[in-house]
Amino acid sequence: MLKPIFIAHRGYASAYPENTLIAIEAAREAGAQFVEVDIQLSSDHIPVLFHDRDLKRLCQRDGAVHNYTFSQLETFNVSYSEKFANQYLENKMTSLQEFITYLKKHTELNAFIELKRSMIDAFGEEKVLGILLPMFKGMKEQISFISYNAKILKTIHDSSNYTTGIVVDEWKEYDKSAGWDPEWVFCSADGLPENNAELEIKAKIAVFEVGNIGLAKHILAKGITYLETFRIKEMLEGFRQE
Repeated sequence: MLKPIFIAHRGYASAYPENTLIAIEAAREAGAQFVEVDIQLSSDHIPVLFHDRDLKRLCQRDGAVHNYTFSQLETFNVSYSEKFANQYLENKMTSLQEFITYLKKHTELNAFIELKRSMIDAFGEEKVLGILLPMFKGMKEQISFISYNAKILKTIHDSSNYTTGIVVDEWKEYDKSAGWDPEWVFCSADGLPENNAELEIKAKIAVFEVGNIGLAKHILAKGITYLETFRIKEMLEGFRQE
């Protein structure tokens, strides 16, 4: 059986508030070699790590990231109280600059940077790339850009040397004839084709969300080794015991 390579989905998100430095550090300490994070922009164009279209679940606030200035977002706690109660009430939102500084200290950790559709819709491709791409200068070996938005990825692919990856919920959404060859395809576990021959593509394939050993083995049997998980520590330990 192939050996899995796990990607920490928003850090060690089952045990810590996702997309924050404490979740990322916990994933690295657990042994993660890859981490995936989500990027959005504040109203004054400062990038932060955040997944949801609104702030309710994680911050218990109204509105979206792009409705607030960075100074305002800095005062919010990313506590995910519904899941973690009062355990992380002082956990602050992580800026992209903080994350980049962290990555430069831990060059063994590779990152997938997901560009959220809500950010692209709010600010446009040109503004988003004009802000983000210069921040990653000199880090092309350590990061890859991924998104559900194929257009922005094609722009990155055509205008830079960063690697890119399209994200799809269903394999049939992956268009192999778009005139652009991403280095990665991220697909949901539920959306994988039954016919394994369809998976024989040039790009590397990563599958989300893989939260148990049985599902991981099923996907490995399809020849796919990159598995994205919220439960990075449990999955790594589970396969060490196999």
